[in-house]
Amino acid sequence: MPDNLPAWDITLNVYGPITVERKFSFRQRKDFHFNDRLYSDIEVSKNGSLGITITLTAFATEQTIARKAGLYFCGQALDVLSANINLPTILTLTDNKNVPARIETERRRLTEDELNDAFKTARLWVLTEPTFLRAVGWYRKGLYTEDPFDKFLAFFNSIEILCNKYNPNRAACNNAGTNTKCHMWETFKAIWGQCPEWPIIPNQTTWIDDNYEIRKNIAHGIASIDVNVVENVISKIDTIKQVAHRLISDWKQNRLQPNITADIQAKLL
Repeated sequence: MPDNLPAWDITLNVYGPITVERKFSFRQRKDFHFNDRLYSDIEVSKNGSLGITITLTAFATEQTIARKAGLYFCGQALDVLSANINLPTILTLTDNKNVPARIETERRRLTEDELNDAFKTARLWVLTEPTFLRAVGWYRKGLYTEDPFDKFLAFFNSIEILCNKYNPNRAACNNAGTNTKCHMWETFKAIWGQCPEWPIIPNQTTWIDDNYEIRKNIAHGIASIDVNVVENVISKIDTIKQVAHRLISDWKQNRLQPNITADIQAKLL
């Protein structure tokens, strides 16, 4: 343990339509800045009809830092998990009363392998693909937020961040003010082919422009808060959610190539 840091047990609630069949535990490496290997013991159990409870080990000099470290470490894994199962997960400390807990009548049963893999994948992406992990994090936010404007922006951000980073034809996008839309267009073409072949939105040649305009109006405070505007945004959410999830899934499966150097490999063991 680096510098004999004290260990803290951090208990977190994860609300959502999820559960586990039984309590289980595993260990996951979590150090990034120390020479010594540092592992966290992670215990997962069901939390009635609300979701699951995760108790993990954090190492820090004081309670506040340990709490933040636990939230950060677990939050990244939940970003990966939510994208994998396409269900919302809301993370909170057990004493946090600000997040309304919703009783779920249908709950996806998670396996130990799924949770373990989420922590492992999050660590891999922190070390090799932090931008992709950030895009996945925005997607999780879109799944759990209730505000339609926030939901739309979160799903759009997940697409925008991925495309701005991974567009393989960057040379085609050199016009200031339109680069985001160009990066999205070129990335969609790279993964799905020409517009008539795009899944979910085939032949919708103005889809990127239309949604970019909505995003700009919301983000810049131009959009008025009236019934017609809100209903228009709500009508777009399901499609943009589907596009974001399909893009994340297809890019992860077919295009994402983490560069695992010897140094990084040593940090994964």
